[in-house]
Amino acid sequence: MLNYLRGTLIHKNPMKVVVETVSGIAFELQIPISTFEVLPEVGKECIIYTHLQISQDDIRLYGFATQAECKLYQQLNRISGVGPKIALSIISTLPIPTFVRAIERGEEALLTKIPGIGSKSAQRLIIELRGKLLHLLEYEVSEGKVLEEDVITEVESALQALGFNPKEVRKELSLLGDESSKMPTEQLIKEIIKRIYQRRR
Repeated sequence: MLNYLRGTLIHKNPMKVVVETVSGIAFELQIPISTFEVLPEVGKECIIYTHLQISQDDIRLYGFATQAECKLYQQLNRISGVGPKIALSIISTLPIPTFVRAIERGEEALLTKIPGIGSKSAQRLIIELRGKLLHLLEYEVSEGKVLEEDVITEVESALQALGFNPKEVRKELSLLGDESSKMPTEQLIKEIIKRIYQRRR
């Protein structure tokens, strides 16, 4: 099974790329806009994480800039009623940490802003995915953060000294919304402790 492709970027647009490997084989991959936005210039080397999708009458290769995007795509495709088009729309519209926060908090209104997602689809996503996407933050913990790195380090150090798992703390920090940027460090620490205990219940 293909895990990723490394090669020369031959063509790119917001919907697909063509990558030629050292063996001289050129692969066409469908991509989300978020991947297109971080691709290098045509002619440069790139790495694209891949997912091969086989149906009764079609075989398609999907490409992603990060492992987190690829794993989220695979997770979304396991949900009834969410096909490749909707999955790519989700990844294209919301940064992964923002999407995970929306799922964990049940923010239906935010999810319905994604093209192709209505109220019923948003509810289904929340029910199906809540608690199942937190591992993705380990791949993209720095994406979409609202806190300064020195604040994050200070909170992590304090909670680690209290015996909390650093990965668990980093996940909860990634799930904080924009309001956290205005919180003093002591309040942030208390908020993270509260969230960790709530999740352990």
